[in-house]
Amino acid sequence: MEMLKQIGRLLERVGAGQITGGGGGADIMPLVRDGVPGLSERTVGMHYFDWHQSEADTLDKVNPEDFRKNVAALAVMGYVLADMPGRLAAGSGGGRRGQ
Repeated sequence: MEMLKQIGRLLERVGAGQITGGGGGADIMPLVRDGVPGLSERTVGMHYFDWHQSEADTLDKVNPEDFRKNVAALAVMGYVLADMPGRLAAGSGGGRRGQ
């Protein structure tokens, strides 16, 4: 977690520097339970449930500036994690099922 917080400092300029533990959802929890580190980006989300997974969930709702910031945050986090000398270990609660 401390290493992720250090990476988060690189993202402060685009408002994505806060790193917290916990979270997850139905889409990634099986992977996290098997020990895969799970990361997600939190966005403003003000209108998330106004359109999410509906016919109105279209690209015209995307704020271009917010989109650029999200792409930058994902790119920086992905690059730093991929370029680290070691591997990112899953936090507590991870580990293979049945162990």
